Amino acid sequence: MKEKQYTASCCCGEMAITFEGEPLRVFRCHCKYCQRRTGSVFQVSAWFKREQVVCKTDGKVFNESENNAGVDYSFCTRCGSTVHWPLSIFPDVYAVAVGCFADKTFPKPDIDIHEQHRHPWVPLIDGVESYKEWPPFVHDLVASANTAKDEM
Repeated sequence: MKEKQYTASCCCGEMAITFEGEPLRVFRCHCKYCQRRTGSVFQVSAWFKREQVVCKTDGKVFNESENNAGVDYSFCTRCGSTVHWPLSIFPDVYAVAVGCFADKTFPKPDIDIHEQHRHPWVPLIDGVESYKEWPPFVHDLVASANTAKDEM
């Protein structure tokens, strides 16, 4: 049986990416950078394995990140939407703006990060892990990625 496919696209439809299967994690990030970059009080992103990509059209890339997190955001040159961003610190992972799926059946966030910057009127979601900064498993992934780079 074929796995469910999810397609995220920009506002004008010029840029899109399709994944097969469920996301690894769905993050709700409250950091100040994500607030400013999205123009919202938090950003929701889904992480998928690179091997889950079925097809994609790329946009223009920028990599200005205040925390120098190794993020290359891809945005549509026609409408300006940010759709996806491969994570250089996790080369096998794509992050995607959940709003670009425009699918009310998409899985809800399973983790809140940078919660110390959450606006007080934004409620936590019942049953969702919450961390003041990055969760330990992300630190572990970064450490192992850096170790692998050092060994090269």
